[in-house]
Amino acid sequence: MQTGMKAMMQRWQPLPKVSLMVLLPLLLLLCLSSMVAMDFVQGRDMMRDHLRTAQQHLLLQRARQVEQLLVASGPARAGEVAEQSLLMWAQDDELLEAAIIDREQRIYFGSSSAWRGGQAQNLLDGYQTELSRQALLSGHHLIVASPQRASVQIYYPLVQLKPHLEPRLIYLEQDVTALNDISQALFFQRLGRVWSLGLLWVALLCWCGYRTLYLPLRRLTASTRRFGEAELNKPDLGPFNDIEQFWRQLEQSNQRIRQGYLQLVESEQRWLYAIEGIKAGVWDWRINDGQVYLSHHWKSMLGFRDDELLSSFDTWEQRIHPEDKPRMMELIRQHLQGHSGIMESVVRLRHRDGHYVWVMDRGMVVDWDADGNASRMVGSHLDISDEMNRKLQGGDDGQALARMGLLNCLVPLVQSRDSSGYSALFYLDLDDFKLVNDGYSHNGGDQLLRQVLARLQKQFPKADLIRRVHGDEFAVVISGIDPHQQPLLAQVEYLAQQMMKCFERAWVIDGVELHVGSCIGISLFQPGVQLQTETPLSQAELAVYQCKEEGRGSYRLYKAEMQKKTRQRYWLRDALSRGLQQGELSLHYQPVVDNNGEIRSAEALLRWRHPSRGDIAPAHFLPVAERYGLAEPIAELQLAAACRDLAVLRRYGLNELMINVSPRQLAWPQFMSRLQHHLEEQGIPSSMLLLELSEHYLPQLTPELLSVLQQLNGIGVRIALDHFGAGYLMLSQLQQLPLSRIKLDARYLCRQGDASGESLLLAQANIASALSLEWMASGVDDESCYRLLQQHGCSSFQGYLLSAPRSLDDLLMQLRHRGRQGQQTTPLNN
Repeated sequence: MQTGMKAMMQRWQPLPKVSLMVLLPLLLLLCLSSMVAMDFVQGRDMMRDHLRTAQQHLLLQRARQVEQLLVASGPARAGEVAEQSLLMWAQDDELLEAAIIDREQRIYFGSSSAWRGGQAQNLLDGYQTELSRQALLSGHHLIVASPQRASVQIYYPLVQLKPHLEPRLIYLEQDVTALNDISQALFFQRLGRVWSLGLLWVALLCWCGYRTLYLPLRRLTASTRRFGEAELNKPDLGPFNDIEQFWRQLEQSNQRIRQGYLQLVESEQRWLYAIEGIKAGVWDWRINDGQVYLSHHWKSMLGFRDDELLSSFDTWEQRIHPEDKPRMMELIRQHLQGHSGIMESVVRLRHRDGHYVWVMDRGMVVDWDADGNASRMVGSHLDISDEMNRKLQGGDDGQALARMGLLNCLVPLVQSRDSSGYSALFYLDLDDFKLVNDGYSHNGGDQLLRQVLARLQKQFPKADLIRRVHGDEFAVVISGIDPHQQPLLAQVEYLAQQMMKCFERAWVIDGVELHVGSCIGISLFQPGVQLQTETPLSQAELAVYQCKEEGRGSYRLYKAEMQKKTRQRYWLRDALSRGLQQGELSLHYQPVVDNNGEIRSAEALLRWRHPSRGDIAPAHFLPVAERYGLAEPIAELQLAAACRDLAVLRRYGLNELMINVSPRQLAWPQFMSRLQHHLEEQGIPSSMLLLELSEHYLPQLTPELLSVLQQLNGIGVRIALDHFGAGYLMLSQLQQLPLSRIKLDARYLCRQGDASGESLLLAQANIASALSLEWMASGVDDESCYRLLQQHGCSSFQGYLLSAPRSLDDLLMQLRHRGRQGQQTTPLNN
């Protein structure tokens, strides 16, 4: 069925475009033709019916005239009068038949003497005995039209004559052919007049349409050819206001196009200036259709003019050094699959003269299709031949080639034909190495790196490769892992644990002991010629990246789902950035109620509704926002929306609003000023705002962040500790924080299922009371938990048992509803 539909769509051709000056007269002529056709059908029949009625009236008058003559003549002269009347009618050429019929349906007198005494039905062609009998019996005349004979007949009973007289019925038949000819001639005369007037009216309308519609549209079309100019000369647009409004819209569009063009020119000039300054070649690859843009510098870097080198993917691929090509292709493939944030590599490209140019190739995916696959990639090529040649001449091959040097070393290990068993690539990344460089200079950092390399070599003397890649990253390859001796995973974990022991002992830098850990990513592979060298390295890099995400000082073995997580993280990053610009994020509000069910405050909760994927949970996108620098714009959105909505909620008696913040947002230099700006803009006292900091964030609190919290408390903004009892709090920290309230995590307390939960609840409530802090419960999702909290003096509750988070409009509706009902006796309100 789909194939048939596609074939039908392919056969379908769009209608040709028609000029308005052709279409308008055609439509008017079509309307005129339709009206004339309707008039033709109706007018012709009406005229014929009118003439036929007149003829019938004439026959009726003749019959009545004869009847009156017969009545007035008396019985003696009835025959003579009848004969004279018929002889007079016989002179009328259009009278086909005329006869007076007696009781026995015989001709009493007729227009022909030969008819007298004969049967009427035999001698009169159009005569019908049945109609004659009906007229005699009813006493009323009958007028009948005969289309076959083109005539009109009348059966007129002589009811005024005495019954004993012989004449009883007058029969007349009139030819109407001449009348039809007359009616047709009159109709065609009328039709000619209608057409003449109609054509004149059509011509007048066409002329008006030409002057008031066609010419203004032509002038508008001519004006659009000058789009982009500073000003457009206004043409004569005629009397219609709609065309005038259209012109104003065109002027506004022209101004926007003009501004956009100027901004584009300025942006392009800045971009060209930057590119010219660094002498970098730019490439832009549209993956779906294979189109590639290669800049002027890209071509000139290889000794070509713009017209001497075709801009295509093959142009670049064919110029790669044969030794670099497999690695480069695999690197691109891995990047397109989401294994790396930025593709970066050193590659050699063949110059026009035949020698090779060292190029730093950087690129990244900038667009994805609807299925999440990469669709566009942009990057640059920078000629680093001089630098590479200097470093190669100096003999520091590892520092010069960095990652490419590592790949060259991995080739015989990864693509070995003689290896038995499995191999493991361990990729190490030191924790907080930047702090070592900052605290002990780069000389201290170099001491640490040399000690790490020496300790690894001592711990794994039989390793196939122990190499510093670049910076604080190292690679270790151990082969010959036999799956028949022990499970593979058990052997790999044992090696990883031995490697972690290298970092248990302190490092000595300038006589000072330091403890520096490491994250280790592991790729387990079976060597073979079919395996790409880039694959194990990319997998180990992805695993160490995942390890750093989840917690430092540990190791992770590469798993296939890591690629999916990475791709999802990059998608979330880009989609969240677009969502912030397009207003997809908003605040919902979860009420906080007291024992009587009255709403006392509400918590502002961030929600994201993606246009195609629907609601995305904060637990999924907030960590991405924190990592990729989106926490600040989210903080701005939260503060602006919360203060604006609180100004509305105040009118309904709600005087407190809670907002969740993170250490990253508090570290934003403009956080304090933006908060004060929004409070002043909405005219809201700072005491109405309560910032919630989760207990899970406490390990990240630095002295600088504690100072920010003190400043917030100083301007009247209150601070609450959220998820109390579910994180990593040390009781001594409570005295350092400028807290006003503690929120107990009821989900943690109520899931104990025994007396321990109740005891823990009581202990936490006592801590809050001892510190003179307000306390409330969040996560109240079931009735038993709610009753338990009530028994221990909790007076403020928040959770799905009471109310789910809702939009501002829903919350206002709930407040109005409670205002009408008065104070509730139960807080249940789902």
